[in-house]
Amino acid sequence: MIQILAESFRKEGVMGISFKYILLEKDDGTAIIRMNKPEKLNAMRIEMQEEIVQALNSLTLDESIKVVIITGVGKAFSSGGDMGDMETAHQMPPFELRKTLNQNLAEIVRIIWNMEKPVIAAVNGVATGGACNLAMACDIVIASDKARFGQIFLSIGLIPDGGGSWLLPRLVGFHRAVELIFSGRLVDAKEAEQLGLVNRVVPAEELDKTVKEYANLLKMFPLRALGATKKAIHKGFNMTLEEALDYEMTMQTLCFQTEEHKKRVKAFSERKKQ
Repeated sequence: MIQILAESFRKEGVMGISFKYILLEKDDGTAIIRMNKPEKLNAMRIEMQEEIVQALNSLTLDESIKVVIITGVGKAFSSGGDMGDMETAHQMPPFELRKTLNQNLAEIVRIIWNMEKPVIAAVNGVATGGACNLAMACDIVIASDKARFGQIFLSIGLIPDGGGSWLLPRLVGFHRAVELIFSGRLVDAKEAEQLGLVNRVVPAEELDKTVKEYANLLKMFPLRALGATKKAIHKGFNMTLEEALDYEMTMQTLCFQTEEHKKRVKAFSERKKQ
């Protein structure tokens, strides 16, 4: 049974959390974070970003959750930063500005990147600015055919944040990344798939079903091995081949010792004997 946790969330070792700008749902090992300001295209105001950080931290500690999905309510994933927050930020001194306006989005991306559980972005509509980069930070991106992506920072005199300047070149290559950032143009779902920004594009009416099916597939795998695989892939960005081989051997040794591995090997052997 789905529990909608817009009011509060409590888990062993985690304080109760009240949410105003997001919905947090749990259903049979899957958690769904829904950005919930549809009248503003789910603009990621500071309070929403803070709530996403809280939700992700709580889910990291929740042993019942195997997969996390991030999406938006209504016709947008998110239009990115809130312009009202930006106007307020103009009155802040630099130190406060960095801490208040920029730190939360960076923390969201950091948590997603380091979380052992797979995170899926279900991009149901427009994803621009920081929201585009939030989606790119996820492990899997499944987009509606109505989705659009854009690096709109330069049009308002800013640079990409939320890891955009690091993630985008690694996904689409240097020259394509520079063109997308410099032009700020919107990329439709089909082009996003061709560029490698998304894993898969599906009709809008099939997005929720497709994402849940993919989440169910991921839940079949042992979480320890899945988390170790995610870590190895991420760490490989900044490793030499020799370092990656050494890291794989270390993590494989740990996985060999898990009960889940031993149980699955035994089950496989018994099936072969039949």
